[in-house]
Amino acid sequence: MNFNDNSTECGICLNPLDAEETITLSCGHIWHLKCIQQQLENAQPSKSKRLVFTGCTCPICRKVCEHPKLENLTRRTDTLRTQVDSMIVEQLKIDSPEVWRDADDVAKRQLIDDGHRTYAFYLCGGCDNPYFGGTIECADYEDEGELNTSEDRLCPSCSSKSQVICTNLEHRPFHVWKCRYCCRPSSFVCYGNTHFCNSCHDRNSERVRNGNKQPLEGLPCIGETCPYPKVDGCDEHLNGPDLSCEQVYYCAACESSPSSHAIVERPGSRNFIMNHSGEEGGIRFWQPNSQSRWVVEDMEVRVDESTMSNFVSNHTTCVMSQTVPLYMYVNDPSLVTVEVSAKFMSRTDCPSVFKLDAIVINSQGRMIHRASTSTMQAPADFWEKTSLIIDPITDAHQVIMIICGRDGRFWQGNYGSKVCHCSVRVLGTDEELQNVLLPG
Repeated sequence: MNFNDNSTECGICLNPLDAEETITLSCGHIWHLKCIQQQLENAQPSKSKRLVFTGCTCPICRKVCEHPKLENLTRRTDTLRTQVDSMIVEQLKIDSPEVWRDADDVAKRQLIDDGHRTYAFYLCGGCDNPYFGGTIECADYEDEGELNTSEDRLCPSCSSKSQVICTNLEHRPFHVWKCRYCCRPSSFVCYGNTHFCNSCHDRNSERVRNGNKQPLEGLPCIGETCPYPKVDGCDEHLNGPDLSCEQVYYCAACESSPSSHAIVERPGSRNFIMNHSGEEGGIRFWQPNSQSRWVVEDMEVRVDESTMSNFVSNHTTCVMSQTVPLYMYVNDPSLVTVEVSAKFMSRTDCPSVFKLDAIVINSQGRMIHRASTSTMQAPADFWEKTSLIIDPITDAHQVIMIICGRDGRFWQGNYGSKVCHCSVRVLGTDEELQNVLLPG
């Protein structure tokens, strides 16, 4: 704690602090517990707006809110902020390489803080990860920063337009996009997913400065003689404000290395868990404990465009497991790093808890390693991912994934801990995985 806060009123509601339960943050400032909880609930990420973290900080000193009673509300935003910080660093290395290179640790922290006020980031509706979406200057123009459709909310890695050109995820930063409003290659990405060339970006900035509420007009394509590649079956480019006018021209990484055109699915993307979200009906391939009441329901809050169902627990402690025979997929299971992960959430009107365990057993069936998460309060109405990373273990033979969930109150039905995307994967580079994974 930095100091003693002598305030007598809550700075959020302005009522006396002694009127209800208070909380002292790690920075030393005191607030009503309900007030700071409400602030953090309102600051939870939205897939239709850019990511903003100011609501996750102390209203007085702007330090990140830290307290054991707030962990359920800060865990998600803490993870996202760390991811965004890493992307800001990558963008700074592109925009200001010499400034970043010459900065000391204090200056680099200030550059990252400035990056939060300069760059705009959004939450992908497909993979649920943050992605770079331009500058805040553009994002704050009128209502242009709102991403209304599911395809609007896709990062470059999840965009079907990217995958038509190149399926190598590591090549995404090297994709050359068409300007949405003309045929020229783009130089900017704004509003989360709109690509502009220099000229059209200037036209759009002028439109905004003049207070013109009409969408920017597209410039007509000249047709067959246009030098830029067209979508198969089209004689001209579509240019205008619609998402359909977006197109990836080519992958610069593939162009610079012709042999990389023959891209195959990354071996590490394979999930060894069967029926990972209840998509095969019921709890097939899973082994429940005797009291478990895990069932499958239609997904209410979508995690992506392809997953339609999830597991859900009730007020009893629900446990089920699945054994992954690593020896059937990997040359030597004792030499690989394994990730065991799942996404979980709860309903707003029914708090619940979730826990993930992973057990490594040898060829004699004896446990040689166990890893567990804490018992976590499930976030309300958004999917949070939790992972256990298991480093190489001598004599590893199989991995058992165990999921555990329970409602926080009694209900006449299954409403509690919702789980999907249960996963056991082998981690490594493309070259490493090609050498360790067995065919098939």
